[in-house]
Amino acid sequence: MELDLKYRMLPADFREASYYGLFLRKRLGFGMAAVAIIAFIIYAVLCINKVLPMYPVTMFIAGAYLIWVILQLASVERTVLRYTKQKDTLIGAEYHAWFQGKQFTVEIPERNYKLAGETAQFASAFEISHCFLLCLSEDQMFIVPTRGMSAAEAETMRTILARELGDRFFTLFTRRRKG
Repeated sequence: MELDLKYRMLPADFREASYYGLFLRKRLGFGMAAVAIIAFIIYAVLCINKVLPMYPVTMFIAGAYLIWVILQLASVERTVLRYTKQKDTLIGAEYHAWFQGKQFTVEIPERNYKLAGETAQFASAFEISHCFLLCLSEDQMFIVPTRGMSAAEAETMRTILARELGDRFFTLFTRRRKG
């Protein structure tokens, strides 16, 4: 199975990957914030309708969670902005990625960068709404946008990653069959 891709990474690709990483790392915190904020909204409606008494501490708790969420989102936007303004940013650079058999190569000719190896050496891979995230390590990841791929190429990418990574490949677009 072979796949040959050429693309440019856009700020939107980096932003999507950054937000996905944030929600993946802090999913418990975001879940707790969502529950607290929704519970407060329900509580406030009941208080306005005089079903329950209003306790101001609930407003502070919900407000604290809301501020935490806003700060997390602002942090991602700051990171994206900083990265796009760096002189050695990879945003806008042309990538050439190909997969052949069990091998992969990622090349960024403008930066004189080339990495090749076995696809199975990826620590993990994720397919999110508009791109594949190929993680070699905690601090090295390649973003492969799907915007330039045909449906057949996206399916080939899924097949390669599922075959080579097994449970280390995560996607919302296909159902996994166990065993």
